[in-house]
Amino acid sequence: MERNDEIQFVSTKRNQQKLVYRGRCYTLKWTNHNDKYWMCAERSRGCRGTLSTNPDATEVIRTSEHAENCRVDAQAFYHQQQLQELKRLAAEDLRPVTEIYDELASNASTSSDTAAYFPTWDQTRHIMYNSRARIFPRLLATRQELQLIAEQTTTKSGVQFLMYHSPTNDILIFATEAGVRLLAESNCWCRAGTFKIVPSWYQQLFTLHVIHPSVYRLTVRKELPTYSRIFEVLHSKAERLGVQLDPAKFVCDFETAWIPAIQGNFPNTRVQGRFFHFCQAVLR
Repeated sequence: MERNDEIQFVSTKRNQQKLVYRGRCYTLKWTNHNDKYWMCAERSRGCRGTLSTNPDATEVIRTSEHAENCRVDAQAFYHQQQLQELKRLAAEDLRPVTEIYDELASNASTSSDTAAYFPTWDQTRHIMYNSRARIFPRLLATRQELQLIAEQTTTKSGVQFLMYHSPTNDILIFATEAGVRLLAESNCWCRAGTFKIVPSWYQQLFTLHVIHPSVYRLTVRKELPTYSRIFEVLHSKAERLGVQLDPAKFVCDFETAWIPAIQGNFPNTRVQGRFFHFCQAVLR
């Protein structure tokens, strides 16, 4: 698949050129008027192998011996090329990084010439996540400094999505008017929460579902005043839309602050705990 005597180039993590020749990778050390001096990319593992080319890097002038444990990889160029493609896609394609990797790995697996040489997930994930991180702005020091831009407060179709944010940004509520109307039309609401995939300023992200997710909330605290405030905002929005929020049943976990918040804001609603969380409590 690869012509080992041909000089080929790929980009490094720092967008520098890496030379591939006869199954080994080299990084540029220095350049003078007569040649370019390249060092084996495995030098951090003790390999002192070098390579010199003409100034245009189109011809190899000389090479030196490599360490015994520095193995020749006949598919080094293909491997590096795929790493760079994964890195590029992570920065340009906003699908989940794992989905991008799985798609390319699946394409590579269709050929016996490429399947065994495609980068593993362990070799790839840090490169892809670092590449993805560069396209998003860094988090500010505190949530109080947060100022959401229009792109972050609307849907892809331009519909208003940010419903409410408190003065100190300790509560953010995202929902479209269609989402609130969907809540009003449903007799059964479900609540789901997660603590793992939230910005570091917040304690949890939870959603209200009526088959489809309708409302998303980021909160700093898990307490009755916070939850009551969220329901007050929802009732206020529903009133402006001319609809009423009064579900017959609310399915949720057994969080002590959440259930009183439901009972206080929806007195006619029956609260039903989730069987999954009930079984967890029994096992504890």
